[in-house]
Amino acid sequence: MRWTWLAIVCALCAVTGALALPNDPVISALYARALAGDKAAVTECIAALDKILAARPSDQLARVYLGSTYTLLSRDLPLGPAKLSALRKGLALMDEAAAAAPGDAAVQLNRAITNHALPAFLGRRKVARAQLDRLIEQVEKNPSALIPNDRQLLYLNAGEAARTAGDRKHATELWQRGLLIAGDAKLTAEIKAALARR
Repeated sequence: MRWTWLAIVCALCAVTGALALPNDPVISALYARALAGDKAAVTECIAALDKILAARPSDQLARVYLGSTYTLLSRDLPLGPAKLSALRKGLALMDEAAAAAPGDAAVQLNRAITNHALPAFLGRRKVARAQLDRLIEQVEKNPSALIPNDRQLLYLNAGEAARTAGDRKHATELWQRGLLIAGDAKLTAEIKAALARR
């Protein structure tokens, strides 16, 4: 058992992923820097999100971002109990937020993308793919559930989840649908790149 956890925390050194950014510009900037590997931004982002949750305990979007940021903290910590503790806290926070806001597409999207970015042997990718597929259904019925950039991000990541699971045909369909959304030029380029290397 000891070596299994050691393998998990070693693999977490590589956890990254393109995620939707929070609505708050300060948190958004910190979170983007944290995703890019800025360790100071990770701790600053956690502190800022803690303040938001202290003022608004029912803010599930802040909670899911806090959970995601804790997985980034786990990525950055050296091997040891603190690394595993940060991972567990991050997963618990994201799961709590998703359970409390089942109809909030932004909360569900962030959790699904973070889960899919985790190492496969943690067992979160299958759940992430199912969640991304449910989000596709939700957004196709109600496109306003996500802003255009986040819809692009959804199709990009749902396609990647399908490709990872070996379903290249479905991945291609998802990426092609993502290209129809007028959103962020960078995300459009990422979708085109995914289609080119399928």
